[in-house]
Amino acid sequence: MGASDRAARGGSASGAWWALLDAQARRVRVVGIAVPLATAALVAIAGSCWALAAGPASAALAMLGIMPFYAAAAGMCAAAVFTGDTLVELHASTPMEFRTVQTMRAAVLLVAAAVGGFALFASLHLAGAIYGDAGWVGALSPAGGAALMVLVAYAAALSGSTRATTLVVMLVWLFFALIWDPNTASMPALQRGLPLLVLLAVGACAWHALGSPERVWRKLGGAR
Repeated sequence: MGASDRAARGGSASGAWWALLDAQARRVRVVGIAVPLATAALVAIAGSCWALAAGPASAALAMLGIMPFYAAAAGMCAAAVFTGDTLVELHASTPMEFRTVQTMRAAVLLVAAAVGGFALFASLHLAGAIYGDAGWVGALSPAGGAALMVLVAYAAALSGSTRATTLVVMLVWLFFALIWDPNTASMPALQRGLPLLVLLAVGACAWHALGSPERVWRKLGGAR
């Protein structure tokens, strides 16, 4: 009987987690999922049409400047999701922590960002509109770039300010678009691998800080 009770409780807990994940995916589906994916689709359509009209070489050069805007869109939408939704604050007074909700939203946005990036690359790759195309490994650039911006927004959202989070996302995006990516374009693993390691460490620190007793106390005090 005890074993069956534990199994039932485990199944109930698992169901609660999946229900919460589904609820968060539904909550962020417009800003966090639909807008970045629509941006990826628009960039892909623009690149494909450019390749048909002016040739793949011309389209590839144009996409060098246009493709990074997908990562910017993913980051800006993530900033809005993490700081612009007051309903997420309600979870601070429930058994499900605010940190848990934010992290689940981050997971949903990361998956959407990666899917959009791979779809964008696939479209441009097939159209021959990728500059210096090195094959499918090049998908790490748009997919990884968007995922990095989501991680930046997750960490920056610790400030609790939409304006500050957006500013940090834009500054980091400018660094990648203007400095880092152009100088590491021939090394896609390094281009995305090193920043990913750094931002995962920063994200882990943000995750820890989100659950700190001091921060929870401040949030509850502010709510009163």
